[in-house]
Amino acid sequence: MLELKQTQKLAQQLVLTPQLQQAIKLLQLSQLELLEAIEAEIKENPMLEVEEQEQPEEDDRKKKEEMIEWLERFSPSEDYQTREEKEYPDYENMVKKSSNLRDYLRWQVGVSDFKKDERIWAEWIIENIDDNGYLSSPLGEIAEASGIAEEYLEQVLLKVQKLDPAGVGARNLKECIRIQYLDRGEKDPLFEEVFEQCFEWFSRMDMREIARKSGHTVEEVRAVFEKIKSFDPKPGRNYEGDQTIYVVPDVYAVKTEDGFEVLLNDENMPELRMNRHYVELFVQEKLDGDAKDYVKKKIKQAEWFIKSLQQRQKTLYLVSKSIVDFQREFFERGVRSLKPLILKDVAHYIGVHESTVSRITTNKYMGTPFGVFEMKFFFTTGVGSENGDAFSANAVMDLIAEIIENEDRGSPLKDEEIVTILKEKENIRIARRTVAKYREILHIQSSRERRRLD
Repeated sequence: MLELKQTQKLAQQLVLTPQLQQAIKLLQLSQLELLEAIEAEIKENPMLEVEEQEQPEEDDRKKKEEMIEWLERFSPSEDYQTREEKEYPDYENMVKKSSNLRDYLRWQVGVSDFKKDERIWAEWIIENIDDNGYLSSPLGEIAEASGIAEEYLEQVLLKVQKLDPAGVGARNLKECIRIQYLDRGEKDPLFEEVFEQCFEWFSRMDMREIARKSGHTVEEVRAVFEKIKSFDPKPGRNYEGDQTIYVVPDVYAVKTEDGFEVLLNDENMPELRMNRHYVELFVQEKLDGDAKDYVKKKIKQAEWFIKSLQQRQKTLYLVSKSIVDFQREFFERGVRSLKPLILKDVAHYIGVHESTVSRITTNKYMGTPFGVFEMKFFFTTGVGSENGDAFSANAVMDLIAEIIENEDRGSPLKDEEIVTILKEKENIRIARRTVAKYREILHIQSSRERRRLD
């Protein structure tokens, strides 16, 4: 006999709050996008305002000691210099880039824990991901075209689905949302149950029917629907096409007497503070009713936004500093001295997750003594050498470009000849197809085509 009864159960669950979602979003923003986000937040939240240069009088600070002490919890981190202490190098600060989802995924595969064979399998997967981020061909068709066993493709697809942006590589909308849900790290039994059992019914917008089928209340079903709407149905759309946009360096690596110093580019970044008038009214309990609730809500929202900004800047500084530490020879001598570096190396070095490093280096640029480079440039796979050392793929590409630049125009070098030169002169051991691949990346034509151009 079935019996309905209420029970209480104590359980822990991890919930990614809107505030944490905002913090993650701020990590991925470029310098220009961050300025736009700050401007929008200031317009939306009256508790936020731009810090003025002049300081309050001493007697005024004493009068508002409680309020100031409360505000000072949000003072800038001491881990990096304030803007008054910075002297930015005179680099050209505008550069171009093309945004492409598949190139971004390939980069992540190259600097993540994919084995050699898995990288080949992942290339087949990535080639079949459309501009919205979905796998456009069944794995069976990819297996037939590639000659790779379907179970291997399934295995590597699961790893591709853990890359950024969350939801990429999904085969349908339901899987896309499930991937994003898992990426958030949440444990919501109600959402999981209703989502898995009744997802297809949400398209009909019949909450009562879903409630009847799932055995939950309409309010609970509606809460599940609201969470579903919070996920991105087209995770790849921000990388759509090959549009060219302009960016500015987010960070500079400057040579000093003591080595290299990392400076964050916050030259145009406004310093935010809480609106003193509203905070004073709240602290002194001069508000009541709806006004008090509204001000309290907006104060907490402003608190979190300021904290998120500071955390973003601190993470950017730590990642940039670790890149300078790992790639010190590059900053001393240039591209040829780049070393292999993967996301896990930096993540372990500064004590964060790999996904945090991936997000903070997305759409970010670093000014160096050798020009402005995308921060992803410093993460690269290794290429073996005769003596056991490993060269950065970017360094090898630079060598190939120089070899071709200095070749006899009347008799351009074949890829096999470039392989021999790299082995004899640089102790670098790579395959002919690797040289061909690097040529394509560098937009250098084959020896036959170069001869025709000559």
